[in-house]
Amino acid sequence: MAEKKTEPFQSDPTKTRASLNDVAESVGITSAIAVRALRGAPDIKPDLAQRTREAAERLNFPLEDISEEDARNGVIAVLVNTMRNTWISDLVRAIRIELSATGRTVVVVPTRQRVPEYPVTVDESTISSLTALGVDGFIMASDLPDMDVVRRAIGSRPIVAIGASKQHIGTMDTVRIDDEAGLGLVVDHLVAMGHKDIAHVGGVGYTVAQERAEAFTAAMARHGLEDRARVEPADFSEQVGRTAGSMLLNGSSVPTAITCSNDVTATGVLTAAVEAGYSVPADLSVVGYGNTSLAASGTAQLTSIDPNSRRLGAMAAQFIVERAGGYDGPARDVAVTPRLEVRRSSSAGPRPEKQRRRRITLD
Repeated sequence: MAEKKTEPFQSDPTKTRASLNDVAESVGITSAIAVRALRGAPDIKPDLAQRTREAAERLNFPLEDISEEDARNGVIAVLVNTMRNTWISDLVRAIRIELSATGRTVVVVPTRQRVPEYPVTVDESTISSLTALGVDGFIMASDLPDMDVVRRAIGSRPIVAIGASKQHIGTMDTVRIDDEAGLGLVVDHLVAMGHKDIAHVGGVGYTVAQERAEAFTAAMARHGLEDRARVEPADFSEQVGRTAGSMLLNGSSVPTAITCSNDVTATGVLTAAVEAGYSVPADLSVVGYGNTSLAASGTAQLTSIDPNSRRLGAMAAQFIVERAGGYDGPARDVAVTPRLEVRRSSSAGPRPEKQRRRRITLD
């Protein structure tokens, strides 16, 4: 079968582009059925195929990217730091759904390696090997260390950054979480519940963590609470989150609410709260970031920022398809607006001052 040739889709920045999931949900079907309907598969009833196509056109889905069912249109490599973060798994799933409709295969490549000289570094040889094998392009999920090394390894192949920091704007296509809006929603929620002594756990490890800490501080300042904003240094790991939470909860001035750079860190803070004898949310409110399966678990019931991972993954997939198809326009940047998912962990305001736990120290 001859390879299907299409002109690269030219993005219209004035219109919001739909993902495959958007089309499927608007018709009330799964994304797998939506693909078959858009391909005109014989087992799909004509009226459903017509409704799906009309929905795709109405929602500005790039129909020209849909491939034949048996098409094999190349490989896209998704570069990640780790697969232990469930938010990364959510992103990869969204990317796979979108790229499968174009006949492309997705390979997920953990790039983080540890060597004695450098605690964390990029595995350049693996990325270079993928380039040599002829992958069509790369999607960088969240920040990676040593971007100069990554750039050298991918050569002339296109790359799109997803969920990464603002420092990449203008250097490549970027699809980001609007962290200023996200942390603003978190602080607005906690202040509305009556909290004023609010801390943030995060700010180190990657630039995006620092940007979230800065967004937290700015949101506190907007409420006139800049003098009460505290940032306890931590990366995106559970163990460091647990240590940071312990530092806050065993100090002389204990916050009534803690926001975290991601859900994994928040899980560590919840553990620290149990160990310090604090009840969540009666004594302490905790908020995560990412709205992963960890947040929704029956044990945690963690309030969290939902970054709209489907939208992030779909936009990144569409951008890399365009670049692989020859689009050579200027680097684009899209900031996806998140929403707050409120659960039990922040369902109570602070206790009255006289009822709060106080740490007693003996000289």
